[in-house]
Amino acid sequence: MGDQEPMLPISENLFFKRSDSPGEGKTRGMAKGLILCDHKNEFAGECAGFGLPVFKTDNLTMFPSLFSSTWQAPGVIDHVYRLNLVDTWSISGRQAPTYFSVCMEKIVDFYMKRPYIQQPGLKMKQRLFKRFQILSRMKPGMSVGACRVRYQACDHRLTIRVDASALPHLGNLILLNEVPGTLFSTLISDGKIKRGDDFLPWQTCSMETTIETPDSHMGFSLSFPVTDAPKECQIAAGREVGRNLNWSGLSITTKERVFTYHVNVFDQIGP
Repeated sequence: MGDQEPMLPISENLFFKRSDSPGEGKTRGMAKGLILCDHKNEFAGECAGFGLPVFKTDNLTMFPSLFSSTWQAPGVIDHVYRLNLVDTWSISGRQAPTYFSVCMEKIVDFYMKRPYIQQPGLKMKQRLFKRFQILSRMKPGMSVGACRVRYQACDHRLTIRVDASALPHLGNLILLNEVPGTLFSTLISDGKIKRGDDFLPWQTCSMETTIETPDSHMGFSLSFPVTDAPKECQIAAGREVGRNLNWSGLSITTKERVFTYHVNVFDQIGP
């Protein structure tokens, strides 16, 4: 990590930074939000990082590329993302037809709403993808607009201010907050603890939900400020680990375009 790399410290051991990594699997080539790090590790994996905007309609999901990154002050950085990347598919080395992407969107929506089939469905999908060499790749598409995100660090907290007023009114804005699923494999929600495969790929949850490492030495949750919170939103947790998959995280889905939220991080790591 070079001397000129902006870092947003939140404790003696942890900080956030912009990732220059090309990413793994599906996220290769896609912009990342800020990445959680300690002084030895960058917790990136195949995850999207923190505060990464995605725009979703019924048939299409638009992913971000990073247009600009501006270091405003110590502990404050602004990103402008363009929502202009689409997930394209190939089967046995050949480009899949456009309707295949729409079908995949529908399949994902179907199994996300049915927790009891998520883990078997994920394993079946991985077998089929391997058998028929089905691969996804981010490619530029028509931009639907830009989203400005300000990240501000303080004690064990990253405050994220979102301004997506330039995006279309029809569609949902999703803010991803992700870490590697191989390391952060424990979910604590509504008084229940789920570990490993019991931590499903997608499930709605409350704001009190925490994602942690198995030893509880490190984890995070989300919260909203008293003012400037979205009036309506859905919080979801998820984890996927497998072929070209390595993430766990919490997402915020809303139709609102301007709001603020917090990422609350804890660590019990000695110096």
